[in-house]
Order: sequence, then structure tokens, then C-alpha cells
Amino acid sequence: MSVFKKLHKIVPTSGKVLAIFIPLLLWGFWWAYSGLGYMFSVTQWPEISSSVRSEIVAVKADPAFNNPNASEPNKEKLETLKGRVLALAIVSRLETELADGWTPQYLFVNPKSHFDNAVNRKLGVLTATTLLQKFFSTTMAKYGSMDPENKWMQEARERDFTYGPRIWGFFERSSNSAYEDGVANVHKYADKLIGMEVTKKKKDDGRAIVNIKASEIYDMLTFILSKDFIDVPLGWLSAPGGTLTWSELDDRVYFAQGMTLVLRDVITVLKELYPEKITNEDKGGTQNLEEAMMAMNKICTFSPAVVLRGKEDSMFADHRGKMARYMFTVRERLLDVAETIRR
Repeated sequence: MSVFKKLHKIVPTSGKVLAIFIPLLLWGFWWAYSGLGYMFSVTQWPEISSSVRSEIVAVKADPAFNNPNASEPNKEKLETLKGRVLALAIVSRLETELADGWTPQYLFVNPKSHFDNAVNRKLGVLTATTLLQKFFSTTMAKYGSMDPENKWMQEARERDFTYGPRIWGFFERSSNSAYEDGVANVHKYADKLIGMEVTKKKKDDGRAIVNIKASEIYDMLTFILSKDFIDVPLGWLSAPGGTLTWSELDDRVYFAQGMTLVLRDVITVLKELYPEKITNEDKGGTQNLEEAMMAMNKICTFSPAVVLRGKEDSMFADHRGKMARYMFTVRERLLDVAETIRR
């Protein structure tokens, strides 16, 4: 008697059908539940990250903040606290996206992998975080170009945030694990700044320093306005519309939104904690900064039901063009802010 006949006698046909059908039915229910839940998740962010806002409030409550009579040690301590908040603001949005699930690495069997708006927003967040963390680590976390880079920040820059975004991991580290390690390394640096005990401390981790003056803020704004940062989403949004498929249109819109979510957190920290360096009412710095913030808020709350491709005299909206106009406003207003610092 063949093996199949023996199995047929052991397991009735109805039992075999149920053994296949029930797992598929359960998987279908899970797929629908997860997909519907993710479909109605948050798509608008009118406010900056709550963790960043809490850090800003805590620093502004320091007695030395905006106090010209504060002692030099207290002023130095305040500058360290402010630099710590800026470092954490760079990774705060990525931390939120990781907690929500790193969908770019999900396999197609997971319903969340099919929501490409969220996938591209997360990729935009990752891009902005990687670029700004690199700038901070190589410019603001050092006293000068000859100073060594902090080991935790260097590891995050070279090993963690440069990891591929779609590696789901089996025989190697997943993208989610790599970025969580990068965020953890930035937190270790931030904790070391204020003298907190850091776990898994290595002998060669070295000291953690932060050095943010008006010149460093100007350099950061210049970097943000360069082809390496803001021109990335602008280039995606400004490409000829006829060359893009329908699926590519919303990909580019939400990628730009992801980058802006990170940028808004960072600019808010500069605005709130370094007002004497970044704003100048006599030269229009304050007004330009407010206009830039308004444009970024519009990008971060941009959530049309369907991203349309309106052309010329079409009755339909051109959502990609609208997003591009917001981005151009951000760029031009921040350029004016940078000019007021330079003058």
C-alpha cells in the first residue's frame, strides 16, 4: 500500500480540508484586520513630535535660559542641554516610525507592505534622519575638524543608518534592528552629554561634546538648503509629470512629507532654543522663519484622499505641484533666514 493511501486512511478527507482551510481563514481575518486598522491610521501631523516638544519645554524651564545674569557654568550646562535636544530631535520621528512598524522591509504577505504612502513616508523620514545625523555628528558634535568623532555617533552614521531599508532579516540583521541600533547610539551620545550612565560602555567611546554657535547653525541651514538635502524631494516633485505612472505620483508626495516631518522638528528646536542666533526681527528673520514653519505644517498635514495629476487647464488638482510649491516656499524662506544670520 502506498504512503498516500495510508495517510488517506489515517486522516479523513474532510479533516485534511479543514486543516488547510482553517489556517487560511485565520490568516485572511488577520490580513483584513491589520490592513483596515492601518488604513485608518494617522496621516496628518499638525504638531511636532511630542517627545521633542517635552524636551524643549524642559530646557526653557531652566533658570539659565534667556538669563544674562546666569553664571558661566550654568550657561555651559544650558548649551549642552540645548545641543542634546537637537540631537534627539533628529532621530525622534524615525523612532516613532519604527515603533509603528518598519513597513518597507515587510514581505508582501503582510498587508501593511501594500500601503505605499506610509512606506514612502518612512523612507523620507529615514533619508532626512541619515543626512542630518551625519551633519550633526561631523560638525556639531566636535569642537573643530581635528577633533575625533564621538564613537556612538560615528557608529550610527557609518553602520546603522546606512543599512538598506528593505532587508527583512533572517540570516542577517533586519533594517528595523539596524535603525533601532542607530537611534540607541544617538541616545547614548545624548545621555553621555549630561553625564548619565550608559549601558555597554566601551573603553574607546570617548567623551561626548556639543558645539553649536551661530556659525554652526548657519552651516546647518546651508546644508539643508543644498542639493544634498532639500533638492532631493524637490527633484522628485519637479520631474516631468508625463514620465511618471500613477503609482509614482503619491510615492513622491509622501516621500517629501517624510523628509519634512524630520526637518520641522529640527527647525522648531533651532527656533525655540536658539532664538538669538536664528531670528532677527530687524532683518526679517523672525517673519521668514514663521512663513517657513507654516509651509512645513501644510506639508505635514497634506493628506488628499487620492493624489491627482492635474495638468494645465484640467479641472482636477495637481497635488504633486502643490506639494512642490510648499517645498519651494520652505527653501526660499529658510534661505532668507540663513542670510540674516550671515549678515
